[in-house]
Amino acid sequence: MTNQDYQKILAKTYELTGQGHLEEFANYLAEDVSWTEAAGFPYAGTYIGKEAVLDNVHKRLGTEWDNYQAEPLHYAFNGQMVMVYGRYQGTHKTSQKSFQADFVHIYTFNADHKINHFIQVVDSYPVVQAMTR
Repeated sequence: MTNQDYQKILAKTYELTGQGHLEEFANYLAEDVSWTEAAGFPYAGTYIGKEAVLDNVHKRLGTEWDNYQAEPLHYAFNGQMVMVYGRYQGTHKTSQKSFQADFVHIYTFNADHKINHFIQVVDSYPVVQAMTR
C-alpha cells in the first residue's frame, strides 16, 4: 500500500467516527486490535479487540459529548506505521463546556491493511477541564 492509501483509510476512519458510524469504522480494525488511550485522558487504558475499543472509547465519546471531533491535520509515514497530528474538539454534555486539544495518533497496520495497533498522545488537561462543572 502507498502512503496515500493509508492516509485515505485513516481519513475515512476519522470521518466515520465523527459521524457516529461505528460499525463501519470497525471494519478498518483488526480483530485483535490493541488500542491505547493516553494516561490522564478520560478513557485511558489499553483495549484489545474491536468491541473493547468501541465500548470503552468510541461509544462513550458519542454519548458523553456533543460535536466531538478528531480532525487530522498532518500525516507522517514509515512503512506500515502512520503518525497523525491533529486537533480534538467538542462540548461535554453534562458540563456544557467546550475544549480544543492537540493530539498525535500512532497507527500500525497489519498485512491485511487493518489497524492493529493504536497509541494516543494528547494534552488531556483541556479535555478533563471541559468535563468538570
